[in-house]
Amino acid sequence: MSKEKNDISTPSEILSNEEVEYETTTNRRNVFFWAMYDLANTIYSMVIVSLIINRYILVIGQLEYGMSYGEVSFLYGTVSFLMQFGVAICVPILGALSDNVGKRKPFVLSLTGIILLFASLLGFFHSLTTVLILYVIANVAYQFSLTFYDAMLPFIAKRDDIGKVAGFGVAWGYLGTILALVIMYPLIELLGDTVSTPPVLPGDPPIQYGFAGYWFTFLIPMVLFLVCVIPFLYVREKQKIRKRPPIGTLIKNTFKQLGSTFKDIRKHKSMFIFIIGYFFVADIANVIVLYMTPIVTDGLVIAGGATLFAILFIIIATMSAVAFTYFVGKFGQKYGAKKTFYLVGVLWGIALSLGVTLVFTTQSIDIGGNIPFILSILMGIVAGPALGGTWVAQRIMVIELAPKEKFGEFFGFSKLSGKLSSALGPFIWGTVMLTYDLIGKAAYGWAMISVGIIMGIGIFIISFVKKD
Repeated sequence: MSKEKNDISTPSEILSNEEVEYETTTNRRNVFFWAMYDLANTIYSMVIVSLIINRYILVIGQLEYGMSYGEVSFLYGTVSFLMQFGVAICVPILGALSDNVGKRKPFVLSLTGIILLFASLLGFFHSLTTVLILYVIANVAYQFSLTFYDAMLPFIAKRDDIGKVAGFGVAWGYLGTILALVIMYPLIELLGDTVSTPPVLPGDPPIQYGFAGYWFTFLIPMVLFLVCVIPFLYVREKQKIRKRPPIGTLIKNTFKQLGSTFKDIRKHKSMFIFIIGYFFVADIANVIVLYMTPIVTDGLVIAGGATLFAILFIIIATMSAVAFTYFVGKFGQKYGAKKTFYLVGVLWGIALSLGVTLVFTTQSIDIGGNIPFILSILMGIVAGPALGGTWVAQRIMVIELAPKEKFGEFFGFSKLSGKLSSALGPFIWGTVMLTYDLIGKAAYGWAMISVGIIMGIGIFIISFVKKD
């Protein structure tokens, strides 16, 4: 072999030869500052994504464009598919970039600025095109920020504490939902409820924007997001001890490293199997986050104050997540990521079974001490730790399987799997919802059954993962 070839180092060799520092102690104060970003970005995901945007677009499509409920649902699912597919392609590149730069916090903060700006503008327009563009930009920035944020874990907590810290971050983050929804409640009371379903029976309310028709409905939660993200400014993360290369060299090295990892990841059989399985498992979490409010308001059809019950449902699920997700992390730390996925699968199975049963057996649910209402509350209690546990199990699995010098990249590849899933999930859901115009709310039952089957396939594939 020539000397010239001997002098060429692969991207993985470059990384392994550089001094990469990982946190050897866990500072509670630093972990708290890091977890505050979980709390802050949950305000966006649960209020804008889960509570408002889907029904806001449903109302715009039906009132302003004369589209049917099923047609707007399909349009929303298709846009979500295209958006998430684009995100999926970019996520591994961002993961490799974070490994090369050695800094993650600046990227998180820059992307947060984009989220805040474009999400705040949503309420100023009733144009489908404009609203969808603003939402896509905000949501892409949100998804990108999570890649850098998750990759910070090994650099703010020692390895033995990562499972526990991951569980704490998710659990603490869900408190952001409670803060935001407490603020949203008086807006709904004052401005009226959003009604996205067309009237069927005499006395049914007409389609209307309600509280979602005012610009400050979108601005207020973003201000709260901004306030809650301030402690994250003081997070200290371990960084690579080296001078950052010029931007051209940085981009070149990033793509070289990415190409190398595409080859290397096939050698990590367990990681490869996990990425395939997680593609199916992540589908359910992404779909539920996206469609949580319509499932409650348009699928379960709560009689009187649909959005107010949706808020109550989300708060109950959130409190359950806060109470139990930490223990899912502890469970994962003790028994490993694979058994944690089994636990998450059982929780999702219970929640979906309750939801499907309620959709098919009840015309509507009255708030009070009746069995359907109690079962819907139980569904929320179980769904909370199921959702939080999905993210915790994913974080723990990547830490277990990834080479230490490539945490960011392997997080990126696991998110590639999750994002491809989150592209396919809304498209399948939206396609099933086209039947709403024919079968009514039963479409929600069949949609939940479809994501349940997909999750089962994922858990089965993950069962073949073996820890290296």
